[in-house]
Amino acid sequence: MKSKRTTEDYVKTIYTLSRNGEVRRCQLAECLSVSRPTVSISIKALSEAGLVYTDDTNGIHLTESGLNIAKTVEERHRVLCDLLVRLGVDETIASRDACRMEHVLGEESFLALKSLTQ
Repeated sequence: MKSKRTTEDYVKTIYTLSRNGEVRRCQLAECLSVSRPTVSISIKALSEAGLVYTDDTNGIHLTESGLNIAKTVEERHRVLCDLLVRLGVDETIASRDACRMEHVLGEESFLALKSLTQ
């Protein structure tokens, strides 16, 4: 994978899509605004990293490690977006900014910000 952010974006997207059934490469390409060949290359890298696997029908599934990453990133997004909205930021802008922030914020800083929302 190119970066931590790319990895996290893929596993979070797979996690989100899996709530509605089996995840396909074409869905990932559409959601992440990338080509199908790019998705295939990324899925291979994620598989080699032990974060995803495909089944007999080429459905994409998260391993336990992939699921843990996805849940962590989703929580970061939710907390950061909620905090920004509470501060008066428009929901669309808050979601976009939270998506960027979720990848770079250190654990100590995240926990401090999370404590403000509880």
